[in-house]
Amino acid sequence: MLSRAASSLFWMARYLERAESQARQLDVSLNMALIDVPEDRTEQLSVPLLVSGTYDEFFQHHEEITPQNLIDFLLLDDQHPASVFNYIRNARDNALHVRGNLSADVWETINRAWLDLKVLQQEGVTESNASSVFDWIRERSHMFRGAAYGTLLRNDAFHFLRLGTIIERADTTARVLDIRHVMATKAMEEQATQSFFEWTALLNSLAAFEAYQNTYGHSLDPTSVAELLILSHELPRSLHSCLEEIAGLLERVESGSAQRARRMASSLYANIRFGDTAYIEERGLHDYLVDFLARIQRIAGQIQKDYMGWHQ
Repeated sequence: MLSRAASSLFWMARYLERAESQARQLDVSLNMALIDVPEDRTEQLSVPLLVSGTYDEFFQHHEEITPQNLIDFLLLDDQHPASVFNYIRNARDNALHVRGNLSADVWETINRAWLDLKVLQQEGVTESNASSVFDWIRERSHMFRGAAYGTLLRNDAFHFLRLGTIIERADTTARVLDIRHVMATKAMEEQATQSFFEWTALLNSLAAFEAYQNTYGHSLDPTSVAELLILSHELPRSLHSCLEEIAGLLERVESGSAQRARRMASSLYANIRFGDTAYIEERGLHDYLVDFLARIQRIAGQIQKDYMGWHQ
C-alpha cells in the first residue's frame, strides 16, 4: 500500500495506544499519591512524566508537581504535544487521511472520541472527576480496537494499524516496568505494606494485576512480576507477546527489499522467546530493559524507513 497511508495507519494506532497508556499512568499515580506519605507523593506523581519523557518540559510550564498540574499538562494541554488531548487529535487527523481504509465503525469511534474530548477540555477536568475521565479514555481505546478487529479486512491496512498499536505497547511496558520496578523494590526494603501497594501499582499500570493473580496467586514476588511482564506469551502486554505479534505482522507485510525491520524484530523476538529469568537477573533488569527500548525504537524507525519512507 502507499507509504503515506501506511504511515497514517501506523501513527493513528500508536497515538491511540499512547493515549490509553497515559490515562492508565495518570490514574494509578494519582491514586498512589493519596495513600503515600507526603514525602513520597511527588515521586508517585512524577511517574507519568518519566514514562512519557516530559519531566523536564513539565517544569517549563509549572512550578511544582501537583495532581491538578499533572492533569492539566498530560491530559488537556492543547499546546503540549505529549498530552492525551493532542494524542487523540493526532490520531483523528491521521484517521482522516486514510478514511477510505477504515470502516464506518472505526472512523466513528475515533471521531467521536475527539469531539467528546474537545467538550471535556472546555468543561475542565479536576481531581474529583479525573478517574471517570481516565475510564472513558480507556473505554474509547477498547472500542477502537474492538471495531478494528470486528470490521476491518485482514489486509495491509489492518497489519500496519496493529503494528502501530503493538510497537507502542511494547515500548510502554518496558518503560513502566523499568521505572516502577525500582520504586517497588525500594519500598520492599522499607515497608511490607507499602511494597504491596507499589507492586500492585506496577501491575495495574499495565492492566496485568488480575493476570498475575491467576498465574502466581496473591503473593507479589519481584521475579514473578518481571517474568510475567517480559517472558509470558499469554499476557497481551508482555514483551514476549508484543514481539511475537510484531514479527508475525512484518512477515505478512514484507515486500521487495523491505526485510531489515523483519530481521531486527525476529532477532529480538528470539532473544525473548528463548530467554529466562536467570539471564535477566544476571544482566540486571534495568540494563535489560534499556537495551530492549533501544532495539524496539530502532525497529520502529526501520519500519518507517522500509515501508513509509519518512519519519513522523
